Amino acid sequence: MKKLINIFLVLILVLFFVASANTAEEGSKSDKFSIIEPVVNSMFEGELIDIVIKANDVGLNTITVTKNGGDVWNVLVTKGKEYYCKTIVLEYGPNELVFNATRDGKIIESKKVNVFFRADISKEFRRSPPEFQKKEFHQGSRDSVCNPCHRVDITEKDIKPLKPENSVCHQCHKKIAVYNYVHGPVSRGDCLRCHNKESKPVRFATQKPDSELCFICHKEKKDEWAPKKYMHGPAATGKCTICHNAHASNNIAWLRKPSWDLCVTCHEDRASGAHVVIGFTPGSTHPTRGKPDPVRYGKEISCASCHSPHASNSKSLFPNDAPSFDGLCQMCHKM
Repeated sequence: MKKLINIFLVLILVLFFVASANTAEEGSKSDKFSIIEPVVNSMFEGELIDIVIKANDVGLNTITVTKNGGDVWNVLVTKGKEYYCKTIVLEYGPNELVFNATRDGKIIESKKVNVFFRADISKEFRRSPPEFQKKEFHQGSRDSVCNPCHRVDITEKDIKPLKPENSVCHQCHKKIAVYNYVHGPVSRGDCLRCHNKESKPVRFATQKPDSELCFICHKEKKDEWAPKKYMHGPAATGKCTICHNAHASNNIAWLRKPSWDLCVTCHEDRASGAHVVIGFTPGSTHPTRGKPDPVRYGKEISCASCHSPHASNSKSLFPNDAPSFDGLCQMCHKM
């Protein structure tokens, strides 16, 4: 009798595990799509990110990605294709991404992923909440999902590609160059000039601080600034990418914002120009933008007209190393 009871118990356990396995299998099959990238609660430090989606249901028509209830990107699902990629643009701070799978015009499944865009240039979002962490795509086996569609191994032609399209990076990251001003290495697809193909555990990492890498090519700037007594904060810390986008930008010198907007992001108390004239002239303010620059022909007056954004022998970072306001003012106002 005891033996029969034991056999009965074993049968019950076997049936339980089989049922559990079937339930799990049915559950995975019930997902119409999977989000490979981004991972939930990822933190990013760039505005462009790549979405990677796996379509589990061949009957899907589209998968839409909606950011913060506004911008929408459509991913068309085609027969015989499993993985899909899309480049989207983040906003500073938290971003809620809603994924909707549709069939015949109807939403049949929705998923949500929250990510965070941390940016040094944003006072509000310089720090990310603790629940958001960097989760690099190019590490471990995560980037192996690219293998079915893309070449991911470095070859000799990637070292110095004859044209951007030859670069292994171009397949997924070509949109980082779709701007008015493109950094030289990016325009040539010479990504491995800055990104280390041997880095571990994260592939294609870059040096920190940024200046160690930037000065390899921009040595003349290092030689120019090194003797100066005073350096602007970002330059002093070696974080060139606080103000400059290392890939491309719609602003000259690859600035992350137009010159004036960039400066007042940190120095908002100087935006009015009142600091220029207070105690010196009867006027209430001095223009900081919207007027032609008397010294820099063809350019608009800006903060950079009176202050060097990198280094100077003047404590106030005057571009002509003038020790006082008098010397600065005479650049435009000849006595």
